[in-house]
Amino acid sequence: MSKTVAIFEPIYSQDQTLTCAEFLPLVRADNARPEWREFKILTDMYRNGEHLRHDYTGLFSPKFTLKSKVSGSAFLDFVQRHDGAEVCFINPFPQLAYWSFNVWMQGEQAHPGLSRAAQALLDASGVDITIADTPRHGPSTLAYCNFWVGSRRFWDEYVGKTLLPIADFLEANPSHEAAIGVMTDTLHTDPAPFLPFIIERLFSTYISLHPELSVAAYAFDAKAVREYCINDFERLLFDRMQTKIEQADSSGIFEPALIEQMDTVCALWQRHFFDFYATRPHPHTGQPVLIG
Repeated sequence: MSKTVAIFEPIYSQDQTLTCAEFLPLVRADNARPEWREFKILTDMYRNGEHLRHDYTGLFSPKFTLKSKVSGSAFLDFVQRHDGAEVCFINPFPQLAYWSFNVWMQGEQAHPGLSRAAQALLDASGVDITIADTPRHGPSTLAYCNFWVGSRRFWDEYVGKTLLPIADFLEANPSHEAAIGVMTDTLHTDPAPFLPFIIERLFSTYISLHPELSVAAYAFDAKAVREYCINDFERLLFDRMQTKIEQADSSGIFEPALIEQMDTVCALWQRHFFDFYATRPHPHTGQPVLIG
């Protein structure tokens, strides 16, 4: 039976139009706390009960099609085909699974100090997640960019009991050491503090720590993954790492030596990323990466 799926796209200005005609406009006239990015909108949607008006609800940035290479209608069809899932998602960076064990390994290389800041925030907010206990994030759990839709129950459990306590804490305690820590600026294609990158990684962390959840991940075969690589260096890393990573994911066994190798390769990939895009426009922003 068809279910109601509402994917909202934030609209920040009068001259902005939807990038996906199938999505619903969510006008953000005041754009309060822009440094929070989608985190602010997700918690506002929850507080307003938007997730209760539909069977499945999501919030996708205007860059969804650019990053995911999938149309809005194709993703909505995917959700409809997975009627029993509590959450459906698409990961626009599937290649990262081949050189990072999980989102925090990649996050620490991209944003040094991210894991420490995240753990301090979780502890201060009373959210019972230990970053160090995060398991492997393979194709069934790895997700970036908040491209997910969830059932009412998933919103209650994840947004209501994980994201909302963080928002409540930050709003009530802006001078707390943990709050100041997550508002520290980090390197990225656009100016941003740690906070949105922590929130982005909590989705994969949460679903991987709750294996009882019924999750549907948009699948990519190896050829498709390679096509998501954004430069020759990424394609080289994918070609070198593909076999051993797919074998480890299939067996469920990641030997310490392989995890250490992934951390080294991830560090090399991130260094190349910063160097390469310091003088070239990044394909998702058209701008070089801001260094320092």
